[in-house]
Amino acid sequence: MKKSLKQKIVSSLLAVSLAVSLAPVGQAKADSTSGITQTPSITKQIDPNRAIEHIRFLSETIGPRPGGTKSEEWASRYIGMQFKSMGYEVEYQPFQVPDQYVGFIESPLSTQRNWQAGAAPNALISTEAVTAPLIFVQGGTKLEDIPNEVNGKIVLFERGTTASDYNKQVENAVSKGAKGVLLYSLIGGRGNYGQTFNPRLTKKQPVPVFGLAYAQGNAFKEEIAKKGTTILSLKARHEANLTSLNVIAKKKPKKSDGNEKAVVVSSHYDSVVGAPGANDNASGTGLVLELARAFQNVETDKEIRFITFGSEETGLLGSDYYVNGLSQKERDRILGVFNADMVATNYDKAKNLYAMTPDGSKNFVTDAALQAGKQLNNNLVLQGKFGSSDHVPFAEAGIPAALFIWMGVDSWNPLIYHIEKVYHTPQDNVLENISPERMKMALDVIGTGVYNSLQKPVSQTEQKAA
Repeated sequence: MKKSLKQKIVSSLLAVSLAVSLAPVGQAKADSTSGITQTPSITKQIDPNRAIEHIRFLSETIGPRPGGTKSEEWASRYIGMQFKSMGYEVEYQPFQVPDQYVGFIESPLSTQRNWQAGAAPNALISTEAVTAPLIFVQGGTKLEDIPNEVNGKIVLFERGTTASDYNKQVENAVSKGAKGVLLYSLIGGRGNYGQTFNPRLTKKQPVPVFGLAYAQGNAFKEEIAKKGTTILSLKARHEANLTSLNVIAKKKPKKSDGNEKAVVVSSHYDSVVGAPGANDNASGTGLVLELARAFQNVETDKEIRFITFGSEETGLLGSDYYVNGLSQKERDRILGVFNADMVATNYDKAKNLYAMTPDGSKNFVTDAALQAGKQLNNNLVLQGKFGSSDHVPFAEAGIPAALFIWMGVDSWNPLIYHIEKVYHTPQDNVLENISPERMKMALDVIGTGVYNSLQKPVSQTEQKAA
């Protein structure tokens, strides 16, 4: 019998509670001169193993979490229950997101999990399986490339270089009687391995057409090379009228008049189709949840806010919706936003933990990060310029914000950088892509920066802004 979503979430919370022992949080000591709570070191309260357990649950138990889907909702409820268990005031903020077209591949290989793919919207979308042997065909942009043997089979192609090329591959295969077409990417837009995609077809097709990641296509090619063929079953689902959720946890000071300054720690918790999203971005969400636990008994004269955004991968939709809903007064209350995205990769060329702003300028958050690095004797913390994450809508609204990410940068102008090869792929999993050491460093740096920000007296300039 299938569990309901609520039953799954309750079971999930219990499982993680058992997996990670609940060590008591050290008591904070009050500073009688400032009225602000102090602790010897917030890093003593932080346990990276807890964060990794959250990563494991989000990426392995739930798996891919495309924006607006049931799996993303499951993740949001799990996160919310974690916050509530720590005593935070929790709000779920819903917003509408675009439709999803998701393909599902069943095969002897799919025991490895996460065999989702992007489905072409104007090809066959059906939950009734199309089952047939798989055949790999080289090329395919010319009709003569297609052997007669494709009749009644599912055809695997290396994706053509352009949309026009892969449309020719699809049309040629279908004209020869193919029951389905799989196109796999070789390379992504940032030097990463190819990711899943929704093929954009110029003609409606009567068979399922999926866009696969490089790892999926290559695995099927190897299977065919070993066994001669393999049997696949293809299903596809069009998910419409979708709602995504931002999960917001707040802790106000004991004496709150609603005008106190706020410090925000954020991440996104969704992933792209077909990717378990361990580093992108269960790692950022694990960091947010672990810092929420570490700060649950820390009292300050400021509000602390932890936010996990939905649907970042479909265009920063969650953070954009959140920021657009803030009044100017509410925007002015925010001292800074510490946004964690891809903070635990083991990729060796991603050598530094950057605090990035969209225009490369310093702000409250980058200053806090660099100061934290000095306090921790960590010379790997650097400032840089980068967009493409949930710090952008805040920055555009005039709110100090920075993206925390592991990256290697060879040049800023022109920008030449290194990001993990398995970004946005099925290989973004705990085993292949998570470093406990990198996770700990990110937790310590961001945690120290946030702690210092909470303890720091508000300047006259900041008071006027409120």
